[in-house]
Amino acid sequence: MNWYENRKLEKLELAPDFQSMQSVSLKPKTQLGGPFRLRESRTGKYITNDELFQDKWTLLYFGFSKCAEICPSTLKFISEVMRVCDAKYGPDSELAAEERKLQAVFLSIDFIRDNPEVVEQLVRKYDPRVRGLCGTREEVDAAARAWRVYYSSVDETSEERDAREAAGVAVPEIDDTYQLDHSSAIYLVGPDGKMKDFFFKEMGVEDIVSRVGIHYSDIYGFSDTRQTPRK
Repeated sequence: MNWYENRKLEKLELAPDFQSMQSVSLKPKTQLGGPFRLRESRTGKYITNDELFQDKWTLLYFGFSKCAEICPSTLKFISEVMRVCDAKYGPDSELAAEERKLQAVFLSIDFIRDNPEVVEQLVRKYDPRVRGLCGTREEVDAAARAWRVYYSSVDETSEERDAREAAGVAVPEIDDTYQLDHSSAIYLVGPDGKMKDFFFKEMGVEDIVSRVGIHYSDIYGFSDTRQTPRK
């Protein structure tokens, strides 16, 4: 059984599904996230998870630039969520200070076709606060594992490569129009870099905006876990 098949079997365990969200508590039982280092599409430079999330509320989504339908529609949906958050928690709201920290991040799982230039061409079509990330297979896989994101790949594993080379089989050609399967959750990451909630597009804009406001207000007791610098 190869890496892809293993990942597919793990899909139900790794990826939160929409049906289970109907009665889920806003307080996550499992803390997702962890260290990663990827290239930002706007600058082409590497950025760490700490630098990315610091003092920001972030809507984090995993996808790929050549996605036929789901990723573009989800990015459009995320942009609409941000617009409605602006209207609801903007200058005249007591939560305005938190709303000014809102950003979105599109993290590409397509380490073969997606580079900073390609990802930037995609994210610039949406809200200017949407930032793009991409990287090598190892870099993308590290981020996906940290967030328990399932994704498929047309690239062969080292075990598959060794078996192919031992059998004397040439490297197969990859159709550039391939599509990838992946988790569809949108994660809300707090200014402390910790996951606060996760959403699905099917929940609708108003529901998600309301939940974002709850976390802005911190009424569920999510505290900033960063250490206060010692003087």
